[in-house]
Amino acid sequence: MKLTLQQIDKSGVINLTAEGDITIRDFAGGVKNPLEGALGANWASNRVCMGLEKIAFIDSSAIGWLIDCQRKFAEKGGKLVLHSATPRVRDILDLLQMRQVLNLADNEAAARAIFNGESRA
Repeated sequence: MKLTLQQIDKSGVINLTAEGDITIRDFAGGVKNPLEGALGANWASNRVCMGLEKIAFIDSSAIGWLIDCQRKFAEKGGKLVLHSATPRVRDILDLLQMRQVLNLADNEAAARAIFNGESRA
């Protein structure tokens, strides 16, 4: 998986795009959290809007990573909202009922609404 910083908007929300597959290879061998690599040591204290439109596949390791990230964001006062998942990834997330655990939005506009407190998903 590759994380690319798109922009930091006026309200301080960091917009990232993820691309490639998210699999165990991204977390094996003591590799640091990919968000730390992209945002630095205090990554979980930020408000992050991550687009998944370029992710073709996620495995169980990716699901575990997303849940762990969600927990760390909550602990450190940050927030993670995922949006624009491809149909295959969205189906996996829906099958596992991840909308109950993760902040998932259908598109970037809906993700921004979550940051603005307008809705959860």
